[in-house]
Amino acid sequence: MVRVSWCEGLRFEAEDQHGHKIIVDTEKEFGGSDMGFRPLQLFLVGLAGCMGMDIVGILQKKGGKISSFVIEASGVRAENHPHKYTKITLMFKCEGVYKREDLLRSFELSRDKYCSAVATLSSKPELEFII
Repeated sequence: MVRVSWCEGLRFEAEDQHGHKIIVDTEKEFGGSDMGFRPLQLFLVGLAGCMGMDIVGILQKKGGKISSFVIEASGVRAENHPHKYTKITLMFKCEGVYKREDLLRSFELSRDKYCSAVATLSSKPELEFII
């Protein structure tokens, strides 16, 4: 469960059942206060976080080691619909992964089987790996 409450202007505060909070807002030029995440940015956070947790968890279960793991998520907005992404790219920057094939397999499992955020997409995100 998530509760989203209006603060003022176009700013909202989202809170989950454990009391964790995040601000949802927009740029000043669109009437916001530019103090929080944009809704589409939050979607990218959810997507990257979901896949990241899957990948690290799968690698750890297989005995793999990671010393550093960063995901950069970006989206290209549709020309005719500025609130819709037409292309989502995830760039994975990993260090300390012993077997590249284990990393690729864990990504495939997350993308195809485990990540609920990916399941909501009409097309799979594009990927880049830096190992």
